[in-house]
Amino acid sequence: MADRLGIDLGREFLRQNFGAGTDLYNFLERYTMDTASWLGPNGDDFMGDTLHGGYQSTASGAASAAAAISTGVVNGAILLDAGTDDNGRSDLSLGLHFRGDQNAMMIARVTLATITTCKAEIGFTDVISGTDAGAVNVKATPTFTATDCAVWCLDTNNNANWEGLGNAAGVAATTLAAGISPVAATYEYLGVALLDGDAYYTRWSAAGKKTYGPTRQASAITKTVLLTPWLFVQNRSAANHTMTVDWLGVWQRRTT
Repeated sequence: MADRLGIDLGREFLRQNFGAGTDLYNFLERYTMDTASWLGPNGDDFMGDTLHGGYQSTASGAASAAAAISTGVVNGAILLDAGTDDNGRSDLSLGLHFRGDQNAMMIARVTLATITTCKAEIGFTDVISGTDAGAVNVKATPTFTATDCAVWCLDTNNNANWEGLGNAAGVAATTLAAGISPVAATYEYLGVALLDGDAYYTRWSAAGKKTYGPTRQASAITKTVLLTPWLFVQNRSAANHTMTVDWLGVWQRRTT
């Protein structure tokens, strides 16, 4: 007789067997039926011929292009192309289905072709695809297009570092000056996790080695505001900048 399938897929099973809050519990929780995830717990490797229809993506500026599958790439990838105009941009988002009180989390494996004269954002925002300025308007002394957001932001108008910027109902959170300078044409993982109104920022190398975080940013977002996962690249001069996304994972707990 064959062994039965593992059918107890709830968080309570993990809690009883491994203890709530343990490293193993936290690692396995996203595989339970109590977790809602985009395209399953293993995320999106972009291995099809066309981008999944659930995404929203737009672009503006000469030669810019909305997110599209990069053909012939091993394991799959998509390209966001900001084109050749100053302030040309390309973005990717999903619907507004994610909230801080559901402990939403996203991780993206990305690389920027070049770093100079570039702006990029990765995280959560209430700005749906199509906004030229992105979630962050000015990075240095933060102002925002979004009313609520928590994003890794790089903007060479300020400096060439990824920094964590949050904005709760129009009130800027204290910037996380992580001091992480990306290397052009080199993959890295960037993650943003929400815990009620706080955000936690993490960075891993291309090999998956954690190099930063999770570091807390208090009062980063309004916990009950609906947000979307967000990737964005923009030119800061009349030069072409692109973001390649190799993998995207997004999860949160189901509503009670």
